[in-house]
Amino acid sequence: MSSFLQNYQRQPKLFIDLPSKGKFYDETVLQEGQTSHIPVYGMNAMDEILFKTPDALFSGEATAEVIKSCIPTILDPWQLVGYDIDFILIALRIATYGDKMPVGTTCPKCAESSENEISLTQLLDGFVNYETDYNFTIEDLTFNLRPITYRQTTNFSIENYTLDRELYQVKNLDMNREDQNKQMQDIYTRSSEVNLRLAIAHIHEISNGTDSETNLNEISTFITQNDALFFEKLKKGIQDLTSKWNIPQFEIICGAESCSNRYKSALEVDYSNFFGVKSLRSRNLIF
Repeated sequence: MSSFLQNYQRQPKLFIDLPSKGKFYDETVLQEGQTSHIPVYGMNAMDEILFKTPDALFSGEATAEVIKSCIPTILDPWQLVGYDIDFILIALRIATYGDKMPVGTTCPKCAESSENEISLTQLLDGFVNYETDYNFTIEDLTFNLRPITYRQTTNFSIENYTLDRELYQVKNLDMNREDQNKQMQDIYTRSSEVNLRLAIAHIHEISNGTDSETNLNEISTFITQNDALFFEKLKKGIQDLTSKWNIPQFEIICGAESCSNRYKSALEVDYSNFFGVKSLRSRNLIF
C-alpha cells in the first residue's frame, strides 16, 4: 500500500506551449511529440542544489537535469533550441518562486539605477507567435537559418570561455613581448575559428532558387573558402537572427522624480543568476 505522503507530492504549477511548436524535434526529444499544454513542476531541493554547483552549471548538466526533473515530458533537453530553453527557464522560475521577479536596471536618459519588479508571465506572453523561420540573401543566394541546440550553445560557450582564460593567462605571464604576442595571436586565430564554426552551425540550407545545399561539410567548405566581405555579410545575418530570437524586452519607468523616462530593458535568463547565484555565461554568443 502506498504512503499517504504520495498525496502531497508536487503538482504541476503551470502548463506551457513551446514557442518552436516542436518544429526542430523528433520523438527522442519530446514525449509523444507533445509541444502544447506541457506540465511544469516547481524545482525540488536537489534541483536547487544543482543550480548552486559550479561544475554542473559550467558543463550545462545542471540546466539539462533540472529541466528533466521539472518537465518530465522533455526527454532530451540538450536538443532544445535556444529560445525554447529561455522560455522553459522562465516557466521554471514562475513554477518555483512565483510570477514576480526583482530586476535592476539603469535609465539610459538620466543614468539612475533602480530595482523594479517585473511579471514573468508577461514575458512568456511575448513569445506568442515567435518567428521560427528566418532567412536572408547575399547576392542571389538565400541562407535559411535555424537556432542552434542547447548542446551546441554549451560547447561553443565552453570553447569561448577556455580561450578567454588562456588569453588572460598569457597577458599576465612574465615573458618577452615577442613570444607573448605570438601566443596571443594563436589564441585570436583559434577564437576566430570558433566564431566561424558558430556562424556555420546556424545555417540549415543555402539555395539559389533552383538548387539547394544542406550538407554541412559542403556549406562549411564554401564559406571558409570565400572572401572576408562575404563572411562579414553572413555574420550580420546571424546577428540579426539572434536579435530576433532573444527574450522579449520589458518596459520600465524611471523612478527618478526629475526623469520618469520610459525605456526597455532585457532580461538575462541563462543560467544561475536567474535562480539565485552568479551567472557563468549567456547563450547569446557574440562574434
